[in-house]
Amino acid sequence: MPQITIEPIRLTPDTYRHEFKTKATKAFLVFVFWCPFGLGIASIMGFKGTTRFLVALAFAVVLAIAGVLAILIAQSIGASVLQTFVNPRGSRSPAAITSRAESLVARGQYDEAAAEFAALRATYPHDVSLLRLEAEFHAGVGRNPQSAVQLFNQLRRVPDVPGAVERYATHRLLDLYLGVLADPGRAMVELRRMADRFPDTPDGQGALAELTRRRDHLAQDQTHT
Repeated sequence: MPQITIEPIRLTPDTYRHEFKTKATKAFLVFVFWCPFGLGIASIMGFKGTTRFLVALAFAVVLAIAGVLAILIAQSIGASVLQTFVNPRGSRSPAAITSRAESLVARGQYDEAAAEFAALRATYPHDVSLLRLEAEFHAGVGRNPQSAVQLFNQLRRVPDVPGAVERYATHRLLDLYLGVLADPGRAMVELRRMADRFPDTPDGQGALAELTRRRDHLAQDQTHT
């Protein structure tokens, strides 16, 4: 059955360690970029010798922080302008901040992470990114596939959820039913749903073909018995 382009999120401690190293590297590069400017300012102000380099480093830190803040502000303003254009009614809900939950996952504190995700979901029940992240957590390192099933179903019920997200959630439910949960009956239900909901897409057509194949195989088994 063909897969859609949205890939599952695999939550592991290595993933978060890699992300931290990437952010740290970027911060260091920004600091290095501003060092020559700091040196120039220190020279203009008349500092010499070791003092000039110390002042230059201080200016570089200040300039780097100011630059990062300017970028974040510009991104925020740009996102707000885009949202206003896409959704002129301004009904966009604030997004959940999942950094604490993700850091708990990175440290292997899975019970605390589960509690943090649940608390966030109580406040942001329709946050697509949050539901997706929490569902993948339970499907992966959280080792709670039943909770993952509930969350993928909740993800599909989010008002005005994009079709690609609904298809993604259905694919992940199929992965669970055909994998760790070993429930081919529920898998057949999900295949039927995919075929009915998206008949003109590769996902829907692939689901229908797989559903037909499984039904034919089941009929043959019953005939031989």
